[in-house]
Parts: sequence; structure tokens; C-alpha cells
Amino acid sequence: MEHRIRRVFGALLLAGAFAAASAGAASAIEFLNGPAVAITGGSITVGGVGHPNRTVRLWGIEAPAMSDDRDYGLYARAALDDLLRQQGGQVQCVIDSLDRSSAVCHAGTVDLGVAMLRTGWAVADRTVTLADVPGGDSDRSRRAQAYHEAESEARAARRGRWAKMP
Repeated sequence: MEHRIRRVFGALLLAGAFAAASAGAASAIEFLNGPAVAITGGSITVGGVGHPNRTVRLWGIEAPAMSDDRDYGLYARAALDDLLRQQGGQVQCVIDSLDRSSAVCHAGTVDLGVAMLRTGWAVADRTVTLADVPGGDSDRSRRAQAYHEAESEARAARRGRWAKMP
């Protein structure tokens, strides 16, 4: 039941972003849709027919570097690749209006940032998400809170990198 509620909530957030953009409320919003490939555990390349590929970082998360000597970067990329494959490989991204290199991306109704946090192969990017949590009345604040909760859930369940930590 909780999973269904979260899926509906994610779809509503995405629909709200699309509606705001189409109404002209935020002309700085940019959308990116198409097939995606995991580059790292925290970034994807999105490309569509007739459009150049574009690499974006997933908003609000930090994944281990590919050069991590414990292979955590490889595990993180594999986890993101699995998530994309399970959802058909197509994504819908809303480019962050403040940091044009990052985006909130969904594969179907799955928020890829939250999903990566739940795998335990990413952590919430505190420089971005903590700035958005106080007050909690904006979409960004609610998303940031969900990201922190997803990370805590993975840590408590000792998934991903947390399985290897004391």
C-alpha cells in the first residue's frame, strides 16, 4: 500500500511540474525525455530520436565515484542500470532551474533519486537537500524530505553500501 501511495505521489509531483510549465508559471523549467543509460550511480545520459544525448546528474543524490577502490561505484551504476531496465529504459526529467546540470528524473512513476537512495548505493546530497528541507512547504522541500527518509530506510535495512559498514 505504501509503495502505491509513493508511486501516486511521485506521479502527482511530476504532473504538477508539467502543469506549471505549460501554464507559463515557471518558464525556466526544461524537460528532457527519452531512452536513458546509466553513466554512474548518480548520472544518466538521455537521448531521443532527433535529439542529441544529454548527460544529467540525478538531483539530490551522491553516488560513489566510479574509481572507488571498493568497487562501490560499479555497484551503484549497476543498481541504476537495473532500475532503468526494470522500468523500460525511458525517462522523463525536469531540469533543475538552479543547477542546470541536475534533474529530477522518473522512469515510469519511479523517482530515480529516491530509488537509488533505497538501494543503499547513494546518499542524499546534503548541500542541496538540507537547504530545501526547512519550512517544508515547497515541492523541493517535500522531495528533499523524501530523499532523507529513503536514505534512512536503506541505512536501517543495511542495504547497499550500508551492508558493508559497521
